[in-house]
Amino acid sequence: MTFMFFIAPIRGEEADHLLSESDEYMASLYPPESNHLVSSESLRSGDALFLGAFILQNTGTHELDRDGAPLLSEHFASEGLDTEARGHCIGCVAARFERQSGYAEIKRLFVDSDYRGGGVAKALMSAIEAGIRSEDIGCARLEMGVSQPEADAFYRATGYYDIPPFGDYRIDPLSQFLEKRPLKE
Repeated sequence: MTFMFFIAPIRGEEADHLLSESDEYMASLYPPESNHLVSSESLRSGDALFLGAFILQNTGTHELDRDGAPLLSEHFASEGLDTEARGHCIGCVAARFERQSGYAEIKRLFVDSDYRGGGVAKALMSAIEAGIRSEDIGCARLEMGVSQPEADAFYRATGYYDIPPFGDYRIDPLSQFLEKRPLKE
């Protein structure tokens, strides 16, 4: 399947269906004490950046980045789009900034199963890492479960490596902790 998408900030509930699907998936893999999920609302407020991948409604020409992912054009960025014009949200990712500790925590990377394998996760991670760098933070960390081999392989292929628990996390046999430092363009 060929499709075009763009990355833009999540402004409302447009990614909530993805977070619900992610919640169900995580609940099927891990007990509640090993799930560290956060709400869409908490990612839209506070010191965080919450991004979505949206299907383009207009199939005109769009500039691509060096990895072939569609870029959000200056028109989209400056004019903004209402939810209907933005299209259906097919993926999301967030970063919570821990400025005092010098890192950002990646949260809630999830792509609709119908769109996996099309570069959406890679484009979302590239965009969230760029957002982290724009905040003058050079380190990204994440917690993820041990029962997700595809996600594990994805993160490691993009430069993440094992670290001890960070922040408020504690050792959990069902969790692993990863970091990418420095975040490069």
